[in-house]
Amino acid sequence: MTRNLFIKITPSKLPQNIRKFIEDNYRNTKIVYIDKFKDQYEIKLSNGIYINFDKNGIWNYISSDDRLSVNILPKIIASRLKNIMKKYNNAHIFEINKRIEFYRVKLTNSLEICIRNNGQLIA
Repeated sequence: MTRNLFIKITPSKLPQNIRKFIEDNYRNTKIVYIDKFKDQYEIKLSNGIYINFDKNGIWNYISSDDRLSVNILPKIIASRLKNIMKKYNNAHIFEINKRIEFYRVKLTNSLEICIRNNGQLIA
């Protein structure tokens, strides 16, 4: 018999920094579900956004059915991405993977950008 390793929890059981991140960035959006696996959280919002948080309550992955705002990124990275997206009028961010030293960002025009924490493009 296989046991489900994910535990469903309510928003009130989320760490404070996760609740604050969602409130600051997605104020008018409801949480559809929260799955907890060990010390990690997977959250789906009513606007089609999925967010994964690590054991410290820091997001490490965000994706959207539609688009993501650059405002969730550090200013240096957001600025660099805005400049890149200007070159591609209809492109917007739909997925962000945050790693220790860089971000991997996917745009709707199939462009994948790797950018270091200091704003330097990798690929």
